[in-house]
Amino acid sequence: MAIATAQTGDHLPLTQVQLDAFARDGFLLVKGLVPETERAGVDRDSLELIERGKAGPFGDDRWQYREDPEHDNQLCVFRVNQLLAPDMPRSFQLLLAYPPLLHAVSQLMGGDVFATSVHSLVFKLPKHGAPAPWHQDPVKIFRFPVFNMDIYLDAAHRDNGGLWVMPGSHLGGYHNPQRNPDFIKSWTQGLEADAPGAVAVEAEPGDVIFHATSVVHGSFWNRSDSLRRTVYYHFDHLADVALAGDRWPQKDFRGAHEVTAAAIAERARQRPNETPFEYRPLPEGLA
Repeated sequence: MAIATAQTGDHLPLTQVQLDAFARDGFLLVKGLVPETERAGVDRDSLELIERGKAGPFGDDRWQYREDPEHDNQLCVFRVNQLLAPDMPRSFQLLLAYPPLLHAVSQLMGGDVFATSVHSLVFKLPKHGAPAPWHQDPVKIFRFPVFNMDIYLDAAHRDNGGLWVMPGSHLGGYHNPQRNPDFIKSWTQGLEADAPGAVAVEAEPGDVIFHATSVVHGSFWNRSDSLRRTVYYHFDHLADVALAGDRWPQKDFRGAHEVTAAAIAERARQRPNETPFEYRPLPEGLA
């Protein structure tokens, strides 16, 4: 399975070939979409957030932990949630609002109104990096696409817990694992990285992976010497929200829109010579 990649342009980053590949495969790797100058603040601040959680839980449940069976079930930190909260570093706002990223999101959404409702730093510590076994993200979607935008701060590959996907699996829709536990197994045959048809999506710093929430994907233990950090922004869009009713995360779309708009406004204040992304307002009934 070929992975569609291309260098980006100034205004519309994605080609029609890439848009078609995303619809077909459920994921898209875009090389070099975020230059080093745009990653510097997040690179620094993400290391500080990780360091804050290394010693173990400290009363803030935004820092997430798992037990490591190869370290006497010692807890290892692997995720920090709510990166766009008021007490988080502003660098995560500036990264989200980088215009080429939002133009790419808009292209993938077909121009629909969108917003980011989940924003997390997900990472794997050297020799102690928790896995995310094969799964679909727990979002019941009604109108494709709903996806995560994964911005890589470090190289990610087979040895340090990089992403694996099952191309085309998103076309089967989302299956609640409690109600239909056989769906994931039907794709993976109960195996990990050696599952037939699995594709390793290897990335370098500045690369971005867009993956549909319903695509079967996973990553495994990092037993290498390297750190692997990724900033995740999950995006919902209005056509799906209108059909979802009182479901998470779609029900929080208005608040997510406010958070996204605030990030764009903050970037405009700090980058006055840059043309900001023209973010569409909510329809009158939702505003």
